[in-house]
Amino acid sequence: MKLKLIFGLTFAVMLLMACSLTSKTGTSPTSPGPTQGGNNSSSGQQPTPNPVPVNFTDGLASLNSYQMNFTIHSIGPDPAQSSSFVVLTQYSQDQEAQFSQITNNTIPAGGGEPSTSDTQIYQIGNDKCSGSEEDWSWSSLAPNEAEMWNLLQSMFSLHPLINDPVFVAAETVNGIPSNHFTFKISGLGASSGATVLANEGEYWLAVEGQYIVKYHLHVGTSTDPTSNILNEDVSIEMTGINQPVSIAFPQGCLDTSQVTPTP
Repeated sequence: MKLKLIFGLTFAVMLLMACSLTSKTGTSPTSPGPTQGGNNSSSGQQPTPNPVPVNFTDGLASLNSYQMNFTIHSIGPDPAQSSSFVVLTQYSQDQEAQFSQITNNTIPAGGGEPSTSDTQIYQIGNDKCSGSEEDWSWSSLAPNEAEMWNLLQSMFSLHPLINDPVFVAAETVNGIPSNHFTFKISGLGASSGATVLANEGEYWLAVEGQYIVKYHLHVGTSTDPTSNILNEDVSIEMTGINQPVSIAFPQGCLDTSQVTPTP
């Protein structure tokens, strides 16, 4: 059972990795009070919308289908050094199906030989298949194992880092009526003594459901302008929300399922 749960846990781990990149500089996952920016009931205007998103587990569970792009891109501290980590996920409640593609590209310090990895994970009902190109691994969960996995999923309560949000405007993003906020990370550079070169964040929350539709954070610091500059970009974007999506096992998975012994 442990091996079978690893693939299901992958996506949650990826989100945790994203949160850990910036959590050391912030005071809390989300700040409860936004800057009003003049929008308050005493002045006759509408009060500022709630800036606190629901956690990812609750937000995604409220949707029938979606595609989510989750990206971390890092440059530095060596100017020739970079890495990108991308997770593309599609989900269909009607099919009880999810597809994730995890891509990692790295260029080491000094501009050495780049490395690339690409993994695809399919889950339809209680069947799972993971791998890339012609190398696939197949497994099937028993009903009680699937129940246990659903229980484990409910334990994750994830938020991207947001500090002191400022309401910008009500906007429609990717077809979803949303509220737009901006923010800056609190305490960036305080523990390292680094010079802050960039500190810009913004996100959009769905008016109905309070889930994140789009999120972007760009931070940059430097301890030496000639040799140590670090830039990080983290982004999340939801598209195709509640739109029809079709997820199917590739032929390589189907072929593997025919030769994999049933546990």
